[in-house]
Amino acid sequence: AYGRAIDLNPVENPYVLGSHVGPRAGRAFASRPDAPGVVHADDAVVRAFAAEGWQWGGYWDSPTDYQHFSTTGR
Repeated sequence: AYGRAIDLNPVENPYVLGSHVGPRAGRAFASRPDAPGVVHADDAVVRAFAAEGWQWGGYWDSPTDYQHFSTTGR
């Protein structure tokens, strides 16, 4: 472990590395639809975590981890 981390709604906010999407049920959400539970850049949850010094994995290039918030940026 690298520090503190929280993963939110893993299906709606999957981990994406190339063609791999995890969990598998998250494939439908990898395109980031406007659906309940899907986190997008500048959403209130992203801003709230950022205000506390946490970073969002949705900003990473590869892998992109839409569910992941951490204090270390990893």
